[in-house]
Amino acid sequence: MRRADIRRARRFQLVFPILMRLLWSSRQLEFATQRIRRPARAVIPTRHGEIRALVYSPPTAGPAPVHLLIHGGAFIIRAPWQDGSIARYLASELGAVVVVPDYDTAPDVRWPIAEEQNYDVYRWILANGETRGWDISRLTIGGASAGSKFAMDVVAQAIEDGLPLPLALTSEFGCADLSRPDETRTSPIPNPIVSAQLIGLARRTYFLGADPHDPKVSVALHPRLADFPPTLIMTGEHDTLRHEMDELAGNLTRLGVDVTHRQFAGVDHGFTHNKPVAVAREAVFMIGDHLRRAYDRIDPEHPSQEKP
Repeated sequence: MRRADIRRARRFQLVFPILMRLLWSSRQLEFATQRIRRPARAVIPTRHGEIRALVYSPPTAGPAPVHLLIHGGAFIIRAPWQDGSIARYLASELGAVVVVPDYDTAPDVRWPIAEEQNYDVYRWILANGETRGWDISRLTIGGASAGSKFAMDVVAQAIEDGLPLPLALTSEFGCADLSRPDETRTSPIPNPIVSAQLIGLARRTYFLGADPHDPKVSVALHPRLADFPPTLIMTGEHDTLRHEMDELAGNLTRLGVDVTHRQFAGVDHGFTHNKPVAVAREAVFMIGDHLRRAYDRIDPEHPSQEKP
């Protein structure tokens, strides 16, 4: 890894929290209708050592569904707090426990460390959720941007290992195909958020030495996509990542997966965290609706049975 790229990644890590708080944080983007306590902090063992996670709890007592929410950040940013508004919404409106891992990123680690850490968090939830009073029969997963790829990687690894799959998957302005030539990642606006420079930095840091044609790197190439759970894919018209995710939505649909796909007009990457408020609200509500339908298929009194 070149020293210049390490310096660029470090600068990005320093600048991102400032930009997030100044430009992409607003009370208008808080859609929870109930007060949610500050998240607890869990320490979760992984094959690469312990990592921390934020755990948002619903205001009601009783066995709660669980959503594993994996944050984004171009494979470089460590900021699980950035998805707090979505986690609070899901805890408030769906009564879900939301677990947000603080996984390792470049330039400190490279592929496949974060994929394996997030998968180990999923396995930890399956193994330990019941002792915490969580209803693991109603377990879902999702993420935005890089977190979307990690969420899909978790699903693919669970399929390969024969583990119980999440009931539903959500993907917001995600990425899934590193084999795609970067010149095909275009935008109708002059300065999209996910620039060619940012994509190149991720390739030269986190994905340094990885084969982009390996399905473990590019989950869109996985041979068992047909086994994916009901999937929500949302993209933005101005996002340079929209092409691969729109194509993935089409491929999953052709394979028989239950797919809900929406491209939002006139917005770039990060539209769940940014104005216009109307778009953010609609997108966050779509996440909630998708997960609610999954939870409602399971009767909490008889977890092995599905409601008609």
